[in-house]
Amino acid sequence: MCHISLKRSMSILNNTTDSNLVAVAVSLGSNLPYLNRSPREIVLAAMESLRLISIEADSSSVYRSEPVDCPGGTGDFINAAMVLRLPSKTSANEFLAVLQGIEADYGRQRSAEQNQARTLDIDIISFGNQELESSRLILPHPRAMQRKFVLMPLAEIHPEMVLPGQSENIAQLLSLLPRTENVHLSA
Repeated sequence: MCHISLKRSMSILNNTTDSNLVAVAVSLGSNLPYLNRSPREIVLAAMESLRLISIEADSSSVYRSEPVDCPGGTGDFINAAMVLRLPSKTSANEFLAVLQGIEADYGRQRSAEQNQARTLDIDIISFGNQELESSRLILPHPRAMQRKFVLMPLAEIHPEMVLPGQSENIAQLLSLLPRTENVHLSA
């Protein structure tokens, strides 16, 4: 497991003289507590960690969503989204390693099985205009356009954003989704 401390993450991302920034959209989710922190507290703390390593950040509200494609009995997720501005010389793979380090800081245990309950999941939805397909990372996120729990928080902060390879913006993509997925603001 790749574990990168927040201090090292800050040096990777902030050690730059490059004035150009890349906009990176991320989705956060949690449905398991960790070290006496609720899923909501974990998502909010992870959002703060991401604010610390970005030049600028826009954050959504926190949402509650029913699990999608998860085993029966999986509890509801707490979700949010952020659009971060990072130095343009930061690579998507470097940033992925940083995110996996933050996930590990909040008890994330990776499993071969997909869609399991988890303490924290941070997905890169888009990384500038990059389109990428590797064994580690696919950009933009291949299922983001089908997930209300991703699009609804993003639409709150950047409804006009257009993901690479798409012609519709986030708000338009959200309006095209069936109303079956239950996602709402969390109290």
